[in-house]
Amino acid sequence: MGWSDEYSVGNERIDNQHKMIFKMADDFKAALDDNRGDGVYSELLKSLSSYTQAHFRVEEKAMEACKCPVAVQNKEEHMKLIDVLSGFQQRYLERGFDREDAYNLVNTIDRWLADHICSIDMHLKDLNILP
Repeated sequence: MGWSDEYSVGNERIDNQHKMIFKMADDFKAALDDNRGDGVYSELLKSLSSYTQAHFRVEEKAMEACKCPVAVQNKEEHMKLIDVLSGFQQRYLERGFDREDAYNLVNTIDRWLADHICSIDMHLKDLNILP
């Protein structure tokens, strides 16, 4: 899938963080397509988890500072994704690398980002937030 300018919320820092999460998913999909997924899956899960949580803190702080009307909903959606990522991590720890589950991770991230940005994060676009 990947980044599209339609996902821009008008805040350079947040947009760049969104781009990075898309890139992580895209790079991992390329590794899967090249049969290198097994070698990088564990690290991707760790990186994705820590990066998204750091991003969520930035985004939540921006929404709180602007008194964004969807700030609480945003935080709830973030927690849901953290739980989903934990599920992928748990399955990996229990069963090892599973190619189908790894592709599901990429698709989940792409869909979640696109849906979340368009339905929740776009509220930042109309607010006066600092880049």
